[in-house]
Amino acid sequence: MLSLAVFFIIGAYVWGVCMRNDDVREIKTRLSIADIVGDYVALRRNGKTLWGRCPFHKEKTPSFSVSEERQTFHCFGCGKGGDIFTFVMEIENLEFKEALERLAEKAGVQLRRFSGNKAENGKTVRDINIAARDFFIKELGGRGGEAARAYLERRNISHEIGRRFELGWAPASWDALHGELLKGGFKESEILEAGLSVAGSKGSYDRFRGRVIFPIYSATDRLIGFGGRILDGDGAKYLNSPEGQLFSKRNNLYLLNKAKQEIRKAGSAILVEGYMDAIRAHLCGFTNTVASLGTALTDAQAALIKRMADLCYICYDSDSAGQEAALRGMYVLQRQGVAVRVMRLEGGDPDDILLMENGAAIFGEKMAEALPLPLYHAEIRRADLLVPGRAMSAREDLLDGLASLSPFDVSPYLDKLCGILGLFPHELQREIEQRRQKTGGRDYSHPSERVFEMSSECDVSPVSDDECRLCSMLWDNSELRSSYAPEMVVPFVSDAALQNIISALLMGEKPESLEERWRQLGDTKCLQLVARGNSIIERETVARDSFSSLTDFEVSNKIVDSLRRKCMNLRLETLRKKVKNNATTADEFKEYLRLNKMLKGGNSGR
Repeated sequence: MLSLAVFFIIGAYVWGVCMRNDDVREIKTRLSIADIVGDYVALRRNGKTLWGRCPFHKEKTPSFSVSEERQTFHCFGCGKGGDIFTFVMEIENLEFKEALERLAEKAGVQLRRFSGNKAENGKTVRDINIAARDFFIKELGGRGGEAARAYLERRNISHEIGRRFELGWAPASWDALHGELLKGGFKESEILEAGLSVAGSKGSYDRFRGRVIFPIYSATDRLIGFGGRILDGDGAKYLNSPEGQLFSKRNNLYLLNKAKQEIRKAGSAILVEGYMDAIRAHLCGFTNTVASLGTALTDAQAALIKRMADLCYICYDSDSAGQEAALRGMYVLQRQGVAVRVMRLEGGDPDDILLMENGAAIFGEKMAEALPLPLYHAEIRRADLLVPGRAMSAREDLLDGLASLSPFDVSPYLDKLCGILGLFPHELQREIEQRRQKTGGRDYSHPSERVFEMSSECDVSPVSDDECRLCSMLWDNSELRSSYAPEMVVPFVSDAALQNIISALLMGEKPESLEERWRQLGDTKCLQLVARGNSIIERETVARDSFSSLTDFEVSNKIVDSLRRKCMNLRLETLRKKVKNNATTADEFKEYLRLNKMLKGGNSGR
């Protein structure tokens, strides 16, 4: 048993050495934390700091700060903080190793695992997906891709457009891709795990056969799966990669990797149903368009949109199925605090409209005429309200929907809704209120309008701002660290974790060594404390405070003096109670007099 334990300890150590701190530093120099966080959070600059609504809890006022200079983030609401690795680990629920690999991939850094002097390159699901994508693209341009090319030409997709969006072709043969991947050195188990092949009684066969292929990327530009559109024969019209290690249909949006910057810039997103709809919208200049991967919009997808914009235009097909899907999607988005508008297209889907003469102008006009949720719901129920056999269910459906919205979302359209329902305003308000009461006093505000209340599970300790600030100053300034002996500072720091960090720094440990040790131990709290101090330093309010004209050394002295005085005051208060109750010893009474004199004289004992 001992030898096995030693084996695991050595293994953990080897991993820490193999993924050397050089790799971490190299990744940090190549990536901006603003870009990484910006894939998930809409950030706005205020001075040197970027601010947004925290992705880890719901809040009304943005309290999530990002420092580009220090490459850290911190939320003053829930206390989460750290660097790019901490952020990706938290938001994607990854281990450090996985976050390291993902960020290395994004930064173009080749991680090295060493066995003596020889590098060993392990193949990942990403590697298999890239190999499959390249195979599909090659097949589209080959002799067997003629039918697919003809289909794309009919859809006005040229060769150049196909290359831009990396479209491909999965041959109709039984196992063409499977065989190609085996030749490329991938194991059968790896191919099956990636969802590119399916295990059958007579051997494995390709999941995608006889389909035009659309690669699907995550918001962070990671190739996570594929969608395939069948050209003829049996089978579902559209087929996606199976749910697995990388691909989750409900957590991604097609072309979000290309649209995210434009969504932030425009302050709005356009949501369509199909791959072709999204591609055509991008080609026509509507580059803030994404598609919902052929599925009913999920809360997770709505949350992705909410992180980047507060407004979403839904542009689904004009048939009844498309209208109902748009309605469901509107309520999902509304629950996430996204204002929604529905574009009503006549005579086709977005791809058809955009291909018309002046299609882009028509599309823009439809955006300007887009209906808000209450009116859209009423409009698509208008016809049924006039049919006796369907009127009651249509009316109940509409009233239930209106009752689920905030009064602020309904009130502007009250007169129009009354006209459609044939009610007076006070009657409609009564109907809505009765339904609200049946829900038991539900909270109808948007999630973005709710003030976050920390639960007992939130680990947000009452750490002093000054202590965090001092820790971050010492972390960044080696000259400052050499100016203090540990006994001058550490006894006056109340937080145990900060005591340990500051003590280690003042005793000569380098920040890089501490950071590497924390990562190996999985300790995120210490990184959060350093990040919090960075954010405090960079807040605009701090930039204009009483420290703004002082040097770092003068600021640190003032903070240390303040912490020392705080400790002295706490001790004095304890002794004062003892004096009042005649419970002090002779030494305690002398201490009481000495502290009184020092504090009244403005001398903190330096």
